[in-house]
Amino acid sequence: MAKNGTAATQEHESPAEAADDGFKTLLDRGRSVADHLPDVVDDARSALDAAQGQLDLLSDRGVIAAVGFSAGVATGLFLAGAPRFILAVSMIPLAVTIRSALTRGVRLSPLVN
Repeated sequence: MAKNGTAATQEHESPAEAADDGFKTLLDRGRSVADHLPDVVDDARSALDAAQGQLDLLSDRGVIAAVGFSAGVATGLFLAGAPRFILAVSMIPLAVTIRSALTRGVRLSPLVN
């Protein structure tokens, strides 16, 4: 029967040393993720700016339709019992479209009726 060949069995490390190596690896990977975090934030900001630019090109009725669609998706996810993270992500387009509608001067009544 072939051996597994893990580092702990080959080098006869103690469990404490194996745990220490695991924590060091986890820490290194966490630092790597933290190094890439500013790039992710910049990409997210540019994506939101692009979405806002697309909303600015729509007519008032198009913006109202976008608000309705975003609200419908968020409501459907809520009623379906989606996880909170998914609900939070679904609120981002809803907030962007509502902000766009309100900055245009679209009153609340066309959004509700």
